Amino acid sequence: MPSAASILRPSILAIAAALTTSCSLTLELNQCVSDEECGVTGQCLDGLCKENERVEITSHIVEDTVWTADNTYLLKDLVMVVAPATLTIEPGTRILAERRAGLVSLKGARLVAEGRRDAPIVFTSARPVGQRLAGDWAGLAMVGRAPTNRVDFNLRIDSEQDTSVGGSDEAWDCGTLRYVRVEFGGAELSNGQKALKGITLAGCGSETTVEYVQTHLSDDDGIAVFGGNVNLRYAVSTRAQDDGLDVDTGWRGTAQFLAIQQDINSREGIEIENLAEDTDALPQTDARIYNFTIIGFNRDGDRQRGIYYKLGGLGTLSHGIVIGQDGAGLHIEGPESIAHANEGRVIVENTLFFNQGASGEEHFEPDVPGDESPSLGDYSAYQTAETGNRFGVDPGFADPYNLGNPTWIPAAEHTTDRDLVRPPEGFDPTAVYLGAFSPSAAPWTEGWTSYPLN
Repeated sequence: MPSAASILRPSILAIAAALTTSCSLTLELNQCVSDEECGVTGQCLDGLCKENERVEITSHIVEDTVWTADNTYLLKDLVMVVAPATLTIEPGTRILAERRAGLVSLKGARLVAEGRRDAPIVFTSARPVGQRLAGDWAGLAMVGRAPTNRVDFNLRIDSEQDTSVGGSDEAWDCGTLRYVRVEFGGAELSNGQKALKGITLAGCGSETTVEYVQTHLSDDDGIAVFGGNVNLRYAVSTRAQDDGLDVDTGWRGTAQFLAIQQDINSREGIEIENLAEDTDALPQTDARIYNFTIIGFNRDGDRQRGIYYKLGGLGTLSHGIVIGQDGAGLHIEGPESIAHANEGRVIVENTLFFNQGASGEEHFEPDVPGDESPSLGDYSAYQTAETGNRFGVDPGFADPYNLGNPTWIPAAEHTTDRDLVRPPEGFDPTAVYLGAFSPSAAPWTEGWTSYPLN
């Protein structure tokens, strides 16, 4: 007869095996690579999902405050940072927002959101992963005292707080956005206004830092700059439902390393205008943008433009790649912008245009007789050898129209050239290539950007 020990041994071994399997499954279920795998309130730390404590934010911030990465913050309403308070957000912090909620740092206050490549700060929808949509919440805004050209300018927000924009301080410091993602914003506010975009910068001066930022699936513009002198570096706008970057109201700053991906509902890649009420208003919008990539949706239609000048906006755009728009690569509209173009003040140079319109060669928006607003009819000045513009040349992206994982790196063959000039003073002079990314380096988007479908 077998001993009791021999009878029990298999059972004990079986139980041990079951427990080991159970523990293994538990570990596997908790394993992660990114925060996206841990739900809206979880965080991926050391390869495992950790559930953070949720902190509801229901009132304005009126004193210096720090938000920490061991909490997940839930915006229940439109929350203002009120002068003279500073809101500091630690690397790796996640901020969720309910419908029509948002975060606005008002004039005289500061927002300091400094993430890291391995620990970005993320603003996103409070809805469950898989159910999120463009316009789930309002967005993120910083407001300052730098000059704008609109009289009595305010953010059109119903609030007892002072939401006015602008002043006379060109260097005004609104704060810092570094390694920050803003997802699913752009919702209409309770007053019916779409006052906030994905990221809104209004009256921010040159001491403001905005670099390594991404907006994704905004229901309006991805990034909007209203006046001021703020400079943008390493900025990504993906699948905005209006413009990727919209600048107006007297912005006189710079941008370098700008990546824009459009989807089926997107309008313009970059829109540059002065002021609708007074196209000659001062200070006049004068955008200076180098090293940009704009990728359209590549479909039949005539909705999208890569670069759109209107309402008297001025600018210099150079070292760019513009591909895949169903409408045109460049559109200059309205008598004021046409006049500025003929004066040589609407500049697009050293830029590659590829695959625009139904034929793939409709790089310019033509003037159509009878249209309410005329377009520039003669784009020959943008096609001379002196401009350095290139047309119909494939930049060599591996998979540019992939909405879930765009490939930003072009081939070197047509995007680097010994004759290409260096970007001028105030820009990184080593970026002697077309587009936002060096053909010979890893993309600067690695490790901190994300492209969730919902």
